[in-house]
This record gives sequence, C-alpha cells and structure tokens, in this order.
Amino acid sequence: MPIYQYDCAGCQKQVEVFFRTVAKASEATGTKCPECGSKKLTRVVSRIARGRSTSEAIDSIDLQQELGRLEGGDEKAFSKWARRMGEQYDGELGTDFSDLASRADAGLDPSERADPNFALSSRLSRAKERLSTED
Repeated sequence: MPIYQYDCAGCQKQVEVFFRTVAKASEATGTKCPECGSKKLTRVVSRIARGRSTSEAIDSIDLQQELGRLEGGDEKAFSKWARRMGEQYDGELGTDFSDLASRADAGLDPSERADPNFALSSRLSRAKERLSTED
C-alpha cells in the first residue's frame, strides 16, 4: 500500500496521498489534494532514512562545514550554532552543545565560544575514544 508525496500548486503544501495498490497509484490521473481539492499535483521523490551507527555518524561530520555554519562571533550567533549542533549531535554523540547554547542565552560567556574549532574537535575526539573503549 504505497503512499506518495506531491507538491500541490493549489495550496502550496507538500501532501501525502495513499493508494491501496501500486497499480492504482500508476493510473492515478484524477488524484486530488487532500488539503484543498486541487488536481494540480506534482509527484516528488520522498526522503528516505538510513540507519547508521554512532561511529558512522561521527565519521560523517565535516568539521569545516559545521564551523562554516557559525555566523559571527557574538553570543547570539554562537547560541544558534550550538543549539543546532545540540539538536543534531547531543543525543547520538553525548555532547553538550545544547547546554552551551543555554549558557550563551543566559548571558554567560562559555569559553568554547572563543574557539569553536577546539570545542567541536575535542567533543568529537572524546566521542570517538568512548566508542573505541566500548568495542
């Protein structure tokens, strides 16, 4: 029972449409948007999720790309960057970027803000060491 995603030109939303069989999806000429009823739908490729190990997650981190996302040297820019890093990596890697963001928001000046390269590199190294001792 396939579910296909479409972009709707009528309501500008991405919607999912359920079909009982693949054959019905193939012959779906009168498919309507479940939100607005428009027939102006364009099928889009659905995103897929791939499970990966913590080790693979660490190895896939591009240090320079992550540091390039830091927009400025003030507390607000650091907080935004650290919050995004925390959402992406804290649970999986056991890092404390969310805590760094909260401290920056509270007006505290985390020392990690002075050298985010060191902060990110050291946290990745610790996560790798922790993984190697678990194996």
